[in-house]
Amino acid sequence: MKKKLRKTKKSVRKLKKKIATAKSRKKPRRKKLRPRKRKRVLKRKKPAKRKRIRRRKRTKISKPRVYIGKGILEQLFESQPKVKLLKFFFRNSKDVFQPKQIFRRLRSNISILRRELNKLEDIGVIKQKKAWLTFSKKRGGVKKEKRLVYYLNPGFDFVNELRNLILKSTVASKDDLVNSARKLGNIKLFLLAGVFTGDESSRADLLIVGDKINHRKLNNFLKDLEAEVGKELNCAVMTSKEFNYRYDMYDRFVRDLLTGKSEILINRVNLW
Repeated sequence: MKKKLRKTKKSVRKLKKKIATAKSRKKPRRKKLRPRKRKRVLKRKKPAKRKRIRRRKRTKISKPRVYIGKGILEQLFESQPKVKLLKFFFRNSKDVFQPKQIFRRLRSNISILRRELNKLEDIGVIKQKKAWLTFSKKRGGVKKEKRLVYYLNPGFDFVNELRNLILKSTVASKDDLVNSARKLGNIKLFLLAGVFTGDESSRADLLIVGDKINHRKLNNFLKDLEAEVGKELNCAVMTSKEFNYRYDMYDRFVRDLLTGKSEILINRVNLW
């Protein structure tokens, strides 16, 4: 009996060991992970988009700079651009000009100039035609092209009367001219001759003597003055030292301007 009990105990132990090893080999069960609860985030309401109102851009009308001012002709014709065009064509009666050249040299509102140009053409003062013009190429050489040009009509009925009227017109507002000339620098002498006094034999139209002259302002001043007069001006610019030296040496150019048909607007040199 004792032997049987021992055998049963051994067999029980073996079974326990087998059960223990079997349990150890079994994979442990994974715990089911509960999904985390998401926090509710309150969404902010987007502000309503405002409708953009498109505003029309106001077109700026470029006003031309006037140094001479309104004279008798401007008041008579009631249009300064028209007077500019008439002066330009009568002082350059033998030449032909493209529209771009006219607009660039007269330095005024292009739309107004074009309108006045068409009016003068309808009256018969000026004419247009297509002419062969020569242009220089960038790489050298010359090319010919047919372009539209404007010119003074010599067969107009009142061409001589208009020429006498327009070419007699001189500087209307001399005070404006003097004020604009003083802004150029330390001006000692400002003399008008040639076109301004009706002396065609004069070698210069302007004589400016001064120190510390701003050449950029001087260039703009001359271009505006040329636009008013309607002709390229011959301007002589000197320093006070150069002028005194040439005056003491009895320079013919300086003496002819001073003694000829001229008008002095600024005199700080004390010549007489």
